[in-house]
Amino acid sequence: MKLLKTALALWCILALQQLQAQEDLRSSDLEITDSTATEYKPFSFNLKAKNMHLWKGLRVTDAPVLDVDLNYTSRDGKFKAGLWGGAGVTGYYTEFDYYVSYSTNGFSLSVWDINNYSDFPDAGIFDYDRSTTSHFIDVTLGYEFKPIPLKLSWSTIVQGRDTYLADNGELKNAFSNYVEVSYGLIQKKDWSLSAFVGGAFSFENEAHFYGDKPNVTNLGIIYAKEVPVLKKFTIPMAATAMWNPEQEYGAIEVAITLF
Repeated sequence: MKLLKTALALWCILALQQLQAQEDLRSSDLEITDSTATEYKPFSFNLKAKNMHLWKGLRVTDAPVLDVDLNYTSRDGKFKAGLWGGAGVTGYYTEFDYYVSYSTNGFSLSVWDINNYSDFPDAGIFDYDRSTTSHFIDVTLGYEFKPIPLKLSWSTIVQGRDTYLADNGELKNAFSNYVEVSYGLIQKKDWSLSAFVGGAFSFENEAHFYGDKPNVTNLGIIYAKEVPVLKKFTIPMAATAMWNPEQEYGAIEVAITLF
């Protein structure tokens, strides 16, 4: 496992260095002919406030949350790598994730190392042993149809605390899967409405990361709107109404992107 983590770290460093070198080379070859052209900014920092935090049908925390996304994006917009962190105002919920993603021609592939250590106060940040870790690694393959506003995605947890106890007493990976379909119902200049449905299951075990049996775990709608402020600025806001038939609960998450 130490060898795997070292190899992954080296791969990420080399990939970023190679991408930055390519961006520098492209930059040196470009001639600016349009004064209104948007300046390329490889690094970005975003802050969002929520009344609670939902993820794939799970109520991660019911407390108000601030989350931060610090990321790098390649000039062509296809490759992205970043750090994501969330913290609840009550001080209980804490999360610190790493991610990389690549998208082209409607396809997308992302890998998230999700580390919600709220229930694992003594877990080491570099501990990936499935019996003690607070991490789980989620891999998602997606496809977006165009011009039809339809998106499909399949996520599988490949490592970490997604486990079950086998008949021989061994703790094994459940390899839980989450499949989602979303569709844009209405798209206007400053607001949109979309719907989604997602289900979860495991090929290894009846119970999985999202519930006790294969079932629909995430069903709902998202209303997004650009809210004008002082007639000069707009603030993106989104309200997600979600029902989880497997867990038998529902919730509404309201998110405000501050910058």
